[in-house]
Amino acid sequence: MRVKLAVAPQMGREVFIEEVELADPGPYDVRLKVMTCTICHSDIHALTGEHGEYEGAGAAGHEIAGIVDAIGEKVTYVKPGDRVLCSEVRQGCGKCEQCLNDRHWFCENIKPMSFRVPSPFTRLNGDPIIQTCSGSSGFATYTNCEEDMLVKLDDDIPFEIGSALACGFMSGFGAVLNRCKVRHSESFAVTGCGGVGLSAIMGARYCGAIPIIGIDTQPVKLEAAKKFGATHVVNPKETDPVKAVLEITGGKGVDHSFVAVAGPGIKRSTFDFTAPYGMMCVVGHEHPRNEGMEDFNFFEFLRGKKLTGSVMGSVTLRRDIPKYMDMYRRGMIDIDALLSNRFKLDDIQEALNDSERGALKNVVICNDH
Repeated sequence: MRVKLAVAPQMGREVFIEEVELADPGPYDVRLKVMTCTICHSDIHALTGEHGEYEGAGAAGHEIAGIVDAIGEKVTYVKPGDRVLCSEVRQGCGKCEQCLNDRHWFCENIKPMSFRVPSPFTRLNGDPIIQTCSGSSGFATYTNCEEDMLVKLDDDIPFEIGSALACGFMSGFGAVLNRCKVRHSESFAVTGCGGVGLSAIMGARYCGAIPIIGIDTQPVKLEAAKKFGATHVVNPKETDPVKAVLEITGGKGVDHSFVAVAGPGIKRSTFDFTAPYGMMCVVGHEHPRNEGMEDFNFFEFLRGKKLTGSVMGSVTLRRDIPKYMDMYRRGMIDIDALLSNRFKLDDIQEALNDSERGALKNVVICNDH
């Protein structure tokens, strides 16, 4: 089947729309008519090799919402015509030891998350295309994914909201609930107020955290942090964030800190304003070669300070996403405010450039509704 796909001819930010060949779905695969694919900064990281370098052409886009177009012979969860979102997270089997202990993201019977794998797309000259994200490539009119990546999208939930739920929102909001386990009246600070960081702020507000501190170098993102629930904001270009957070918390530091951005010294400073008994959760990262931990010392952990990470909010896909849809429906979370600008698939390069300039979450419309 010939479809349109955003292709990076070589590792880098520059992409072009090409007509390519999409393989038929395998036994457990689903072909999606992609309606929207929001841009996550991980797409940019993947295209530029920060999730691992690759050779040849690459494709990206993993916050996908669409309509089931065709299914493999062993698919049972969805049927053609179903509205779905497609996530990097996979639904666990529900039967193995990990699933029975509520660790569905470690399910023993699903494929591990992996990057730089062959995609179902082939260029018309016969060259293969690398899938730089894990599981599927959504900057396309149609794409294939495996059934366990899908969640049915309620009829009253717009496709673009489904796209935002598929990664960025859950990575922030879900991590606060599932990994940090923030409790009422505990303090919280997030470094990096992009889409993931703002979703974490929403999660902290939902949990009843106080104070909630947003840290970023861009004034527009600090204003957004206030809108989403931050009680205080700090700009590291204007003040030392460690001193500022310690002052806000009466010298104690925060119970929970959350890193949603990468960069020199960011994790070190965030760790420094985390209380001696607190926990820092890291989501933001860049190329592994730049993520060494030489700045940390074992003795800093002896009093109980904790350092952890989170991938995709540690969610259980078909348990948590329906809850988030209901919370959105009831006005308990504001995902619309995360969405910045809307672009046609043909304008994907402009959309990526706008995201790099600081847009929270751009929407790529891949097919007309």
